[in-house]
Amino acid sequence: MSRPLCDYRAYGLWVRSPIVLPFIRVPVPPAAGEPDVTIRIGTTPEALPAPVESHGPWETAPGAYLRNVRDGARFLVTGGRDILVEPRGGSDHVVGLFLTGSVFAALLQQRGVALLHAGAIETGAGAVLFAGDPGSGKSSLLAALVERGYAMLADDVTGVVPDAGGGAVALSAFPRMKLWADTLDALAWQKRARGRVLEGWEKYLVPVERFRTTPLAVRAVCVLGSHQRERIEVRTAPPADAFGWLCRHTYRGRYLRGLGQQPAHFRTVVALARRVPVVGVRRPASAFRLDALADRIEEWLREMGRKEPGREG
Repeated sequence: MSRPLCDYRAYGLWVRSPIVLPFIRVPVPPAAGEPDVTIRIGTTPEALPAPVESHGPWETAPGAYLRNVRDGARFLVTGGRDILVEPRGGSDHVVGLFLTGSVFAALLQQRGVALLHAGAIETGAGAVLFAGDPGSGKSSLLAALVERGYAMLADDVTGVVPDAGGGAVALSAFPRMKLWADTLDALAWQKRARGRVLEGWEKYLVPVERFRTTPLAVRAVCVLGSHQRERIEVRTAPPADAFGWLCRHTYRGRYLRGLGQQPAHFRTVVALARRVPVVGVRRPASAFRLDALADRIEEWLREMGRKEPGREG
């Protein structure tokens, strides 16, 4: 039995899918032409014929990415425009989560989009990205800023591409967040949650209404971490350190060699490190208040807004 096709827009791409993708707005389909990305259901190969990189559940080769989700589905991504899905016992919810996660990320990397493990918001000066290791608080901070009226571009994975002036722009992703239960409690967002990300997890899917749908020039990148001191510290990194920090927070950088996209990615990272401030934000290692962190970031955003882009002191 065939499934109806749905049209979506994400990362500036028109996506056509027979699988419902969670919490993604459905736009009016373009009047003519073909989708940028087509998702199909069918039979996938058990392995790539000549993988360059192979790590457990995934394999990569130039133009191809194969991912197996145990008791879920197998995905084949080719050419930056086609995704073949072979369901293997997983619900549409689980399949949709992987499609909008690591599978779509591999497709973007095939298209030369640099991906940072970061969320992003819209400010009056441009897009500000929040990168960090797992547990650093980037999604919690992003949610707190959305609660304060900022529009989100991306949660967890931000796509960045060069612009004509030698800088970079951030792409709008999916209008939903993945938040742990303690963040929902801190923001009184419990009623906004629409179910667990995966069964047994205390992490929840939350649709986001304040969402920017068009690209925006990157104004700054904040890299979150923790320290043992009592106060929140903000400092701008010199370009050499900035490049290293951005490389460290590349999303699934292991894929890049196999996909043949290392040069495109690093050109964009170099542009970011040279053209926008990369700022280290250190919060106390324990017992820090989310509202205090959001207060400090808003103070820094006001300070930054008084300076011309590209001329940080």
